[in-house]
Amino acid sequence: MMGKPHMYKGNRISPSQLIMLIKLADRPMYGYELLKALREDYQGVWDPQTGAVYPALRRLQEHGLLSVENRDGKDHYSLTADGEAWLDETLATMSSGILFMSRTMEVMGRAYLARKGEVENFIPLDERSPEERLKHLREIREGVRNNVRMLDSYIAELEKELRQ
Repeated sequence: MMGKPHMYKGNRISPSQLIMLIKLADRPMYGYELLKALREDYQGVWDPQTGAVYPALRRLQEHGLLSVENRDGKDHYSLTADGEAWLDETLATMSSGILFMSRTMEVMGRAYLARKGEVENFIPLDERSPEERLKHLREIREGVRNNVRMLDSYIAELEKELRQ
């Protein structure tokens, strides 16, 4: 599942490190480029910091999952063959967990709206005015942000544990 660390040859791989590996599987990137990509993907819900990203990249390199090549004064990170194999295997074993989380988010969204007495608002947004859709989506976003805050807290605890 996404909330728990994964293991690679006895080394813990945190959820945020897994996300970095997924991003780097698309294409090699230098550190700040990866940081910007993560911030863009998680805009408004997670703000990765250099003080966490660079040490995580270094650990992934030490574990043999990433290689680094200095080009134009910048360290470009890419997955090693072991990194690609481990990521493929990990994602394959996570497929049921991802489906579970997706459905859980749907149930949580419905529950959030039901508690507000607006469960019927969960259905066809395209039949509403733009103003109603915007209001509705902002309310859903706020509910999701609350859940993300809880996840961020858990991620921070895991990252702190990994630094020790």
